[in-house]
Amino acid sequence: MKKIILSLILLLTLTGCWNYNELNEFSIVSGVSIDKSGDEYEMSVLISNSPKSNSSESNSSESQVVVYSGKGESIFSALKQIGLISPSELYFGSFSILVISEEVAKDGINNAIDFFVRYPNTRKNFYVVLSKNSKAKDTLKIMTPLSSFPSQQITDNVKTTTELQGIIASTNFNDLLSTILSNGTELSINCIEIIGDVKEGSSKENIESSEPKTYTKLGNLGIFKGDKLIDWANRDESLGINIINGATKEMFLDIEYKEGYVVIDSTSFSSNVSIELKNDQPVVNIELSGEARIIEVKGDIDLENSKVIEEIQKKSNKKIKKRVEQAIELAIKNKTDVFGFGQMFYQKYPKYFKSVKDKWNDNLDEIEIKIKSDLMLKNKVSSKNSLEEIND
Repeated sequence: MKKIILSLILLLTLTGCWNYNELNEFSIVSGVSIDKSGDEYEMSVLISNSPKSNSSESNSSESQVVVYSGKGESIFSALKQIGLISPSELYFGSFSILVISEEVAKDGINNAIDFFVRYPNTRKNFYVVLSKNSKAKDTLKIMTPLSSFPSQQITDNVKTTTELQGIIASTNFNDLLSTILSNGTELSINCIEIIGDVKEGSSKENIESSEPKTYTKLGNLGIFKGDKLIDWANRDESLGINIINGATKEMFLDIEYKEGYVVIDSTSFSSNVSIELKNDQPVVNIELSGEARIIEVKGDIDLENSKVIEEIQKKSNKKIKKRVEQAIELAIKNKTDVFGFGQMFYQKYPKYFKSVKDKWNDNLDEIEIKIKSDLMLKNKVSSKNSLEEIND
C-alpha cells in the first residue's frame, strides 16, 4: 500500500513539472474582448509576454503584451482565426477580465455567455465590464505606468473602486451567470471608458510618462432587460442601484449646508430588503442603515452643536433616499427589475409570482415601495469646525 501511495506522489510531481514546461509553450491570455464588425463578431485576446519579459536577455524596448484579433460569424470561429495568427496555443486558464462592447451588449450577450460557459479551458471567476464610446479591444491596449499590462490595470481598478466607491459594483462571470439563470432579476454591469487617444495610450511613451495622456476609467452601470443592454444609469442612479442591491461597501456624500458643505464617508453601510403581499398586492420594504463620519468641512458650520449634527444627518438620509428613488424611477421607466424584487417574490410566494411573471417588468410601477434610511453620524473628526476658525 505504501509503495502505491509513493508511486502516486511521484507521478503527481512529475506531472506538475511536465505542465510547467508545457506552460512556457503557450500564449498566456490575460484579457479578452468581444466587439461587432458588421454582422460578424470580433474577438481579441491580450497576450502577456511574460517569458520574454522575465528573461535576463529581455530587451527593454520589447512590448510586454500583444493584442491579437480574429473575426467570424460566431465567437468560436473568431477565436479560431486568432489561432492562425498566434505563434503558440492560447492558454485561457488565468485571464482576469472580459470586456464586451456596447454594440454587442445592445444586440444581446447570450452568445458570449454561452461560449464561455461551454469553452472548457477557462475559469469562470473573471470580471466582466462593458466598453462605452469605444471598441472593447481598444481598452486592452491602454498601457499605464502602474500596471504590468492593461488587463491588470482594469482588474485592479474594479477591485479597488468596488471597495471604495458606491457607484462601482464588480461583476464576475459566476455572478452574471447566476443572474441570467434566475427568475425575476435583471443584469446591471459597470462600463469602462477610454479617456484620451487610443494610439497614444498604447504607446511606450504613455507607460514612461508620470502623467499619462490616455487611461481607462470605470463608469456607471449599464442596465439590461433579458440579455440586452437598454440604458445607461447616471452616477446617482448607479449609486441607488448598488445601495438597494447591497453592493455599496463605502460611499461619499457631499451635503450642502447653509453657505458651505460637509463631506461624509460611510464605511459600514447595509441594505435590508424585505417583501410581502398585502391583499395580493406586492410591497417592498427597503431599510438602509450604517455609520458615517464627517471628513471635510467648508464654511461656517458649528460641528459642536448637536442640532447642527442632527440637521446634517437628516440631510444625509434624505439624499440617500433620493438616490434610491432615482434608481427605482429608472427601472420603472425601462421596465426592468435590476434589483431582483421578482426573485424575492418567486422564492417567498412562488404561486403568486408564477401568475404575474410574464408582466412583472411591465408592472413595476404597481409595486408599493417603502424606503427608510437611518445613517448615523458617529463623530466629528475634530473639535475644531474648520481650518478657517483655527486661522482666526
